[in-house]
Amino acid sequence: MDKQLTFYDYNRCYAHYTKRIMNIRQAKIHGEIIVAKPVLMLALIDGIDCGQFPCNRFVLNEWLEKRYLALMKEYTRYSQFDKPADISNPFWHLTSDGFWHLRCSEKPSQGTTPSSRWLKDQVEYAFFDDDLWTLLQHKEWRKRLRDYIVEHKLTDNRWKGLIAAEGLGAIAALLLVA
Repeated sequence: MDKQLTFYDYNRCYAHYTKRIMNIRQAKIHGEIIVAKPVLMLALIDGIDCGQFPCNRFVLNEWLEKRYLALMKEYTRYSQFDKPADISNPFWHLTSDGFWHLRCSEKPSQGTTPSSRWLKDQVEYAFFDDDLWTLLQHKEWRKRLRDYIVEHKLTDNRWKGLIAAEGLGAIAALLLVA
């Protein structure tokens, strides 16, 4: 059963984090926006939703990797790239957006993205800001945030639901067919 805090402003918190999510830095390669960070966030929200992550401590485990890959397959089905970004990329780089943190036993070489193996061995756990975690504890707010991520970071409404990760290559192919 979800508990709602009496003295917590969910609307203000939601507004703050949707703004932060809109400003997530995403790589753009050959005209294609890489959607790994928003997809990881969906996987984390799904994990909270199904009870996989009952507290604000996220480990890079088999469940998270499988959910991430399933979502990547869904949101990059028209990508110009053969393989989706490895989960180590968004798991590590989401920290640069300021609301995702890692508790590491050791720091990797500067300027490198650590491997999944390194992350599993050296990261005790990852966690969200306390306010974001509190928001995600309420099912309706969790759903709203998930829907927001899909709508604003994974769907390009200008192409009537075309997935943003499909990139220019897929659009060009559509124009050639039409």
